[in-house]
Amino acid sequence: MSIIHLPRRIEPAPRRTTTPTRRDRTQSTTAPTSPRRERVVVRTPRISPVAKSAIVLGFALAAVLYGNLTSGGRQVELYNLQNQLATAQSSYAEQVGSYTNLSAPGVIASQASTLHLVEPQTLMQIPSTSLGATLPLPKFNGYAPVTPRTMR
Repeated sequence: MSIIHLPRRIEPAPRRTTTPTRRDRTQSTTAPTSPRRERVVVRTPRISPVAKSAIVLGFALAAVLYGNLTSGGRQVELYNLQNQLATAQSSYAEQVGSYTNLSAPGVIASQASTLHLVEPQTLMQIPSTSLGATLPLPKFNGYAPVTPRTMR
């Protein structure tokens, strides 16, 4: 295996005293010329401070707008839920009212008498209490004769 290295030809840079305005298109046959490599300059566009601040303001405005739209949507949802709650409460109140009217003492007494179950003479409605409350001791209105146990 052999490696062949050819020596590089280094040409001295031509000295220019004046800048040519027009390139000579004729080539001489005596000296071969190497192709010229042009330097490519890539310019990155610079953003002005005004444009930077406009971009930042645009992002901030978009964030605020998104937040307002989101909170507005949540407020609409909350309003709808409050309307549903009010509707459910009113229907519940109507049901409680109708059941209370059905279980009134007068209604029960009239239904019992029409079914010939009892003949109520007095009606007394016991106030409703919580199941956790202790009930008071019962009071007897009638008279019961006391008889000793030894006597029968």
